[in-house]
Amino acid sequence: MSRAILQNLHRQKQALFLLSHLLDEEFQHLSKSDPQAVASVEFSIQELLRQIADERRELKCAIHQIDPALPGIRDLPLILDESIRDQVRDTLRQIDVQEQDCARKAAQNAVTTRGLMDQNQALLDYLTNEIRPKNGHTYSQRGRWLHPGDTGALLKGRL
Repeated sequence: MSRAILQNLHRQKQALFLLSHLLDEEFQHLSKSDPQAVASVEFSIQELLRQIADERRELKCAIHQIDPALPGIRDLPLILDESIRDQVRDTLRQIDVQEQDCARKAAQNAVTTRGLMDQNQALLDYLTNEIRPKNGHTYSQRGRWLHPGDTGALLKGRL
């Protein structure tokens, strides 16, 4: 059982390493303003996150079988064989470092995405304002002439 837990932690560590590279790739595509490439990398990231979550659930079940009263994964080395205790502790430390690195990169990508979205919205607003007629002497959606200076219909003799 201890080896299975160690293998699970190793798979999580490798998945986080891959996630870090995918986040770097996503940032490169964001910098180049390539939405198609960003979307494909984002799908890969989402699938990888799903797999990491599955690994974590599997690890939780394995730990629960060994010791249901274990408060957290940080205490995992205390209940494992001494032969792999240091290795598990090191792997947990590496996973924590990689998680923090991935969180930092994901936040950077989110800020970049928001900046690009704000920039695009500002450009769209500018173009819309430039296209919109400056005065009200235009046709309506129904194709009727709109003149803002028209007087009331009763004053023109119409009902």
